[in-house]
This record gives sequence, C-alpha cells and structure tokens, in this order.
Amino acid sequence: MGEVFRGNAGRQEFESPIDHRWYDAMMSPILDDSGSVERFEAFLIDITERKQAEKALRDREVYLRKENVRLKSSIRDRFRFGSIIGKSPVMQQVYELILNAAATDANVIISGESGTGKELVAQAVHDMSERSKSAFVVVNCGAVPENLLESEFFGYEKGAFTGADRNKHGYLDLADGGTLFLDELGEIGLNMQIKLLRVIEGKGYRPVGSERMHHPDIRIVVATNRDLAARVRDGKMREDFYYRIHVIPIHLPPLRDRKEDISLLIDHFMQKYGEQDKLPPITGKMLDEALAYDWPGNIRELQNVLNRYMTLNRFDVPEMSLKPEMSLKMETAEPVIGSAPVIVNPESTLPASVEAYEKQLVLKALEKNQWHRGKAAEDLGIHRRTLFKKIKKYRIDRS
Repeated sequence: MGEVFRGNAGRQEFESPIDHRWYDAMMSPILDDSGSVERFEAFLIDITERKQAEKALRDREVYLRKENVRLKSSIRDRFRFGSIIGKSPVMQQVYELILNAAATDANVIISGESGTGKELVAQAVHDMSERSKSAFVVVNCGAVPENLLESEFFGYEKGAFTGADRNKHGYLDLADGGTLFLDELGEIGLNMQIKLLRVIEGKGYRPVGSERMHHPDIRIVVATNRDLAARVRDGKMREDFYYRIHVIPIHLPPLRDRKEDISLLIDHFMQKYGEQDKLPPITGKMLDEALAYDWPGNIRELQNVLNRYMTLNRFDVPEMSLKPEMSLKMETAEPVIGSAPVIVNPESTLPASVEAYEKQLVLKALEKNQWHRGKAAEDLGIHRRTLFKKIKKYRIDRS
C-alpha cells in the first residue's frame, strides 16, 4: 500500500478477513492536478484455489520428507521390504534406493542377473509411490513378437487391420496414471525405441488405425540383465532412448554376493509354499550345501530347489544331483559337454541317447534364460525356429 500512496502501482496477495478467501490485488494510484495521490483503484482476482494447491504441495513435501526419514530408519536391519527378502548390507542399500526412487516420478532402470528379483523391486517402487492406487502393468518385451509390438503397446482401433474386430487398449493406455514395467528392455528394436521415446518425451502416440493422439500419464520402470551401454555402442540401442530411461539406476546383487540372506530366503519359501505342520526339515548339512553353492540362477534357482524338496523330499543342490543315491538309477556319461551333464540310460540305443542329451541341453538353456526362447536359442547357437521345432518335438513345457 505504501508504494501506491507514493504514486507507484503495486500488487499484493492477501487473505480477506471477511470471507477468508485469497485475492491478488493489483492497485493503481489516481493523481490530482497537483500530482498528489487523490485515491487509488484496485483490481481483485480470486486466487483461493491456487493458494490451497500451493499449501497442499508444501504440506505434501513436508510429509514425504518425514515419511522418507521414518521409512529409512525403519528398514535398517529389516529382514524384508515388501515382498523382497534380505537383511544383508547390499540389500539395505537397495531398500534405500527404492525409497528414493518412489519419492520421485523419474524413470527407473533395474539391472541384475536373471532370477535376482527385478520385478519385485519394480513393484516395490510402484507400491511406495503416489501412483500405488493406479495400475502396475508388466510387459515382458522379449515375449512380444516384433510385428505385434506397436499394436500391443499402443492399442488399435476396430478395422485397423484384418482381425481387428474391436477397439483394444494397449499397454500405455492400461498404465495411464500408474506404472509401466518393461522387463527385458534390451529386446526392443530400434524402430520401437523411437516410438517409445516420443511417448517418454510427452509427444504422445496414436493407436493403430486412429488419428487421435493419446498422451498417457505414466511412470516407466525398466529391467534388464544385459549391458545396455554396450548395446548403445554396438548400435542396437539409441543413445537418446538409453539416457531417457537411465535416470535412477538400481542394481540388484546376485545371490552369491549376499549369502547371509540364504537362510532367510529358505525359510520364506518353505513357509510360503508348504503347509506349516508338514514342512520337511532343513538340516545343517543342507544349509551348508546351499551356502557353498554359487547359485548362478540366483533366487529363482533356490526357489526351484526348495519346491522340488517339498514335493519330492530331495534337496538337489546342483553339485549333488549326480550322486548315486539321487540319480534314479541313471548313469552319468563322460565327458561332460559344456555345463550340462549327459544323463543317459546305458541300455539306450545311440539315437535315443543323442535325443535324450539334446532334450536336456534345450531344457537347460530354457531354464537358464527363464524360458526366453530367443536367448536360449542364442546360447545353443541355433535359430529360434529350430529351437521351436525341438521344443515341439520333445514336448517340452514349463510345467
């Protein structure tokens, strides 16, 4: 007000004591013939909603800071975080990274070997964030055929192509307001990377056969067991796409680097999959064997071993799998080729033995790569179509 009475225009925000609403007052002096301020006029704009939104934002920031401090203090030495099991120092660091990621809306990239629990971490980031009440959409990029990527991600309109007899929402629509988790991101080709980059940059997308632009509100979390930086150098990933997704990195350690968590994981899976009064015992010898093994398949491999133990009452840590008492009267033929032991019936013919060995190699490659057929074919040095034929020939399924 002082500036106005000195002949200068002024502006002030204030809360009215009459109606308790906020106003933005723009005031201008009106001068008399002598140049003195005779009176002033004011133009008022009701800004109550804006002030309330600002206050809510400040309160939210204060709450999140306090909540973050509380959660950080509470997870120290905790044995689990959501569905994640582990009390080791490296896992405590992972828990803090999850909290930091959940407090923002930035894209997250989770790296680690197969079977380390990357989807559980992605779920935890979502559950701890403000998007927790919206959808968490999981996409296994390696399982979507390349010719269907666009229609699966962006959806399509009825009549867009032969067989499109109805409108279909894509992954991006389904994740609107929530989190889109892209597992095995390294499997997406360059063409699809360009289209996803446009979405990440806020330029939107059109469903196949539609002229209407969609601008989803999504948070992207990706996971990979590949070296994406190397893929950028090799020209298999766009550099701009890589940097758009590589904002908050979370690396999951392999199980061999957190062996102090093995006993906790064993207890967790035994309790989860077995009946409390019928659980078979875990002996000290079994635990020693589990601690001595490096678990190349990580937590998923440990889980499979425990499932077999509860089902067949056989604790088959891989180094023990060829012991005579556990071989079901099968013999191991030498030499061992690669990493897969050759298990054959000594009374089998040569063609039958070759087929049995080939089936084992295919099955082992599929299990190693979590049934990702492209990676399994790459490990075996054969084309994907050849692998599909062998899977069909030997009637191999995931059950």
